[in-house]
Amino acid sequence: MKFNPLPWLFILAILALSWWAKSQLIERQELAFFCGGGGQTLQCKMRSLIVTVFHSGSIGFFALFLGLLSAITRSGFIGLLAGVIGVACLLLHGGDNAAVDFASLGFLLGVLTLARAQFDEYRTQY
Repeated sequence: MKFNPLPWLFILAILALSWWAKSQLIERQELAFFCGGGGQTLQCKMRSLIVTVFHSGSIGFFALFLGLLSAITRSGFIGLLAGVIGVACLLLHGGDNAAVDFASLGFLLGVLTLARAQFDEYRTQY
């Protein structure tokens, strides 16, 4: 069995997508003024959804929950979910909140569990 890079590439793709969303949808002043003035385009709706979901803080707690669950069950898939949600929350959450700390811990637990699951799969074959 060779190393499977797909989960890691998926995390990197979510990282790139989150960075794009932050730079093009959330931090653009022109879009903020347009959407604040009553603009109802798809970009405004996406911006509103991202801000609402990621600024509530519950995503960081969910990433921590998934990270703990993946560490307990040693599930690589749950670890991948914790890594994806954690990295998105780290980039898209605005403010110094406990949710960012929980998201970083969930991300760390998730990627460590994912690495451990891949190593265990490799070790059983050789």
